Amino acid sequence: MVKTFKLPNLGYELTVGKFAKQADGTAWLKHKNTVVLSTAVMSESKDFPGFLPLSVDYREQFSAAGKIPGGYLKREGRSSDKEILTSRLIDRSIRPQFPSYFFNSVQVLTTVYSIDKEALAAPLSLLASSIALTLSRIPFREPVGAVQVGRIDGKWIVDPNKDDYMNSTVKLMVAGTKEGICMVEGGCEQVSETELIDALFLAHDVIKQQVVWQEEIAKELGTIEKDLTYKDGFDWDTWHNYVKTYLTPSRVDSVFKYGADKKTRKDAIVTIKTDFLEQHKDLIDQAKETCADFDQRLDYIFDGLLHDVVGEEIVTRATRVDGRNFKQVRDITTEVGLMPSVHGSSLFQRGETQALVSTTLGSGKDAQKVDDLWEDEPVDMPFMLHYNFPPFSVGEARPLRGPGRREVGHGYLAKSAIKRVLPNKKDFPYTIRVISDILESNGSSSMATVCGTTMALMDAGVPISDMVAGIAMGLLHAPGGKFQAITDITGFEDALGLMDFKVAGTYKGINAIQMDIKYKGGLKREVFEQALEQAKQARLHILDEMSKVMSSPKAELSPLVPRMISLDIDPNKAGGIIGSGGKIIKEIIEKTGTTIDIEGSEVFIFAPPGSNLDQAVLWVKILADQIEQGMILDGIIARTADFGLFVDIAPGKSGLLHISKIARDKQQQLDKHYPIDSDLKVKVLDYDRETGRIRLGLTDKDK
Repeated sequence: MVKTFKLPNLGYELTVGKFAKQADGTAWLKHKNTVVLSTAVMSESKDFPGFLPLSVDYREQFSAAGKIPGGYLKREGRSSDKEILTSRLIDRSIRPQFPSYFFNSVQVLTTVYSIDKEALAAPLSLLASSIALTLSRIPFREPVGAVQVGRIDGKWIVDPNKDDYMNSTVKLMVAGTKEGICMVEGGCEQVSETELIDALFLAHDVIKQQVVWQEEIAKELGTIEKDLTYKDGFDWDTWHNYVKTYLTPSRVDSVFKYGADKKTRKDAIVTIKTDFLEQHKDLIDQAKETCADFDQRLDYIFDGLLHDVVGEEIVTRATRVDGRNFKQVRDITTEVGLMPSVHGSSLFQRGETQALVSTTLGSGKDAQKVDDLWEDEPVDMPFMLHYNFPPFSVGEARPLRGPGRREVGHGYLAKSAIKRVLPNKKDFPYTIRVISDILESNGSSSMATVCGTTMALMDAGVPISDMVAGIAMGLLHAPGGKFQAITDITGFEDALGLMDFKVAGTYKGINAIQMDIKYKGGLKREVFEQALEQAKQARLHILDEMSKVMSSPKAELSPLVPRMISLDIDPNKAGGIIGSGGKIIKEIIEKTGTTIDIEGSEVFIFAPPGSNLDQAVLWVKILADQIEQGMILDGIIARTADFGLFVDIAPGKSGLLHISKIARDKQQQLDKHYPIDSDLKVKVLDYDRETGRIRLGLTDKDK
């Protein structure tokens, strides 16, 4: 049966029972003229995976905007960065809502079938994914809502349209349940902690309406009550109790004895687990007779409960496993200029996390071109930040592949934090590429990338407006149902915490934020207040440490950086610079070794080492009719006439040297004294802007 449900005050319209009816859950969701289809399907896992095998994919079809893809195949290809990032947003929002002991494969697919500038697709897709899961047989604990938040002229806007979103100084995606917020991602222009919290809970007011709407739909459709207990023949509860009884505070004491020594702590955990296996050997042997993958299941239970117990002990002892207090940042060291042939470089080390960062500056032609549903032509991206996470950074050996979703997501977060302090293109017309290679990782390599990028940019002489640093926060259960935020989490603490909260910003405020939780529900306002206040203090501390090495960009660009000159021209003169079929501009580029980009009324001339920048600038000025009386020019004799010489002063541009300006003894034999293609230095006597005629004279030397 086909049914339609509306939420008039928010403008949503849901159709169920019409599309993709063989999926376990389906949502055809419309907001204005944006339409998405989300489906959820569950299949039983044949083997025990040891984790929730949830896959989430978001795809945009070019037909949604009335476009045909470029390229030879003329069809959508591999996921774009935008699609990967949106898939991650959906995944991080819905993953905590599945039961702890649930291991069936779940696939959530969302496709954008129609798109409208008045309604953005990302929050609609997250909402549709939640609806599909809520209306399915899949054990999904509670619905999730999602909105985007922007700010224009100091006013907050919930679910802005495309134009408002692009002009907004704040771009946040917020997801949550009725209880609180479970996922945040976005960039800001140095907003305060209080302003950010206000924006988050303005979004939460709308999210609660979305959640109630989903619950009402599920009730009206008579969606079956879901069994949140995973049943696959294994006695999860019994073994859970065995492990929980064994893991007393005294037994995990050894985890706290080795400070920051990651390897020794790992050995201590192995010893704790080995002792448990010895004490329960007979029971384990019996269980293995009926369960082939018993060891993997027991490891899953043991690791999860160990993290719970250690987390509780950290709060009780008020001391973390490496000896730090809740607010303490690990030791920080920073170096710049490590790589002599690179435009700018840095090495940022925080504890056992190390980022080697390089900055390269290029011309406008080096900018990344990205297809966008809204634009007729690919959009230029003049700032690129590429994050790499090689396996040796965590002591592993595995094949190298292209960047995965994690690398794309971490790079995007760091890019969001940094791009807020970059100079505008008019003042600094370079393309910037940053590479962050994580050489060692034990907690928040994305925030190390933010810090290392700041230093590498300043080392290259890029005039950033402020220094940027980042910190990762965690969250532990405290007595009485409260929470305790912990600053600068390690990889071990990330696994045992309830939240991963990354905050990057300047001395003035927050530039980027990313948060997700690892348990059912959502975070309340007081948790954000505590976490953001601790994050602020840590960020200021890190900025102070970075400032000890370098506190502002170098006064000049590295001598290795090619020079860039920008010229303002009359846009109507651009055709004269380009020439028919690009003939003129190609000749200038070939003869001078430069690169030239024209954007409206601006011309950018990029000169790598060995090029003739001054010549290119002069020719562009001439072709743009920026010719002044008295200019001395190096010309080439193009042809002779009875009344004088025509001299090329720029590709495609000639002036007349009248015979009256030539010495009498040379006038009778012009071909002899002034052969074709010979060089001649001339002076501009007059320029008629109406006709484009140029009168030339000889310099004193050549008269």
